Amino acid sequence: MIITLLSLAVVYYWSFYHFSHLFEDRVIDAYTFQKNQELGVKNEWILGITTNSIDVVESIHGEDTAREIQQNALSQEEVTKLYRDTIDQKHLLYTIELDTKDGETVYKYSVLKDIYAEKFPQIAIFLMIFAFLVAMISIIYSNSLSRELYSGIHRLRGYSKRIAQGKATEPINIQTGDREFQALAEDLEIMRRVLEKNNEERQNALQYISHEMKTPIMIIEGYATSARDGFYPKGTLDDSLETILMQTHRMKQRVQDLLTIVHLDSLVTPDDLEDIQLLPCIQETILLMNQDLQEKDLTIEIPEELYIRGSRQHIMILLENLVSNQIKYSEKVLSITQEDTTEKTILRFYNDGPQIPEGIRQDLFKPFVKGSAKGSGLGLPICRGIMKQIGGDIRLEDSTIGTVFLLEFSKQTVSVHAKP
Repeated sequence: MIITLLSLAVVYYWSFYHFSHLFEDRVIDAYTFQKNQELGVKNEWILGITTNSIDVVESIHGEDTAREIQQNALSQEEVTKLYRDTIDQKHLLYTIELDTKDGETVYKYSVLKDIYAEKFPQIAIFLMIFAFLVAMISIIYSNSLSRELYSGIHRLRGYSKRIAQGKATEPINIQTGDREFQALAEDLEIMRRVLEKNNEERQNALQYISHEMKTPIMIIEGYATSARDGFYPKGTLDDSLETILMQTHRMKQRVQDLLTIVHLDSLVTPDDLEDIQLLPCIQETILLMNQDLQEKDLTIEIPEELYIRGSRQHIMILLENLVSNQIKYSEKVLSITQEDTTEKTILRFYNDGPQIPEGIRQDLFKPFVKGSAKGSGLGLPICRGIMKQIGGDIRLEDSTIGTVFLLEFSKQTVSVHAKP
């Protein structure tokens, strides 16, 4: 496109400057010609003339031209006849018209330069030369572009093979003038980063499973072997079986957390969505954990008329993970309160336990990142995933005392129902 426009521009400006005198040519009659002579105006650029005097033709186009035109006029039998001729190296178009005045034959000459015949060969040669140059430039440019594209494609194939083989690759950084190819390279880099992240998460999951399952399996195996031999590590059979059940429950909980984090994206369907009264969900969660709360001071300040648009199953998973986290890390005091801003409804979960270390705050909501040995590293990522699905977010609030997590719900997901 650029080469085509450039070609048109060059042809236009070259023809304008090279043939600019053509635009000055004009057809004049004998009277105007005589007046111009009287005024001293040069008529060297006259394109054509219409006159009854052969002398005027001679003065403009020369003696040889006038003589040949006059000879044609004397031998002409038609009333009007058009001639195309080259005289004295000049291409001319002229018409001779016969008339009678006072019994005498009068000749009317209309003589015009044949600009087309005169200048077309020059224009054609120039255009052929220019077309050849444009073709050569296009070939050179296309070859250069083809080499660049081939080189880029070869590199992309190399990246693709290494990615398909699961091998680590450096970032894909291919710069090219072709926008489509550049977009393809950028998309492949995005895919590489996603696969790299998925691989990292898979490795973390394997490490998590091996770490979290190893201890309870060893305990269950040891207790079961001892019980078979008639020895009870906890003193009695019931106490030893209770320990085995606790470790089994721990394994079950870890497996459930893994399944939740893996299938989180597919949990919510349009049929799941409903207006859920939040306070009863919190109370149900507290009731399930009542035994762990016996020595805690819990305050709940949530209005009864507050409803959240979402899935009840997921809201319960969200609250269970967050409340159990608060209980686990608190010293004595816990509170769940609600506040409103112009754009959001916020639930504030506070506990008076130790603050989360600065070094892990940035990665706190990533899978398998633990705040201490007490956690699994999956609770908070599950909470964030559920909040994202219902159009909200969870974040850690900066505080000087204790730990505060904020659940932020957009106004589109929150409604207030009047009390019955």
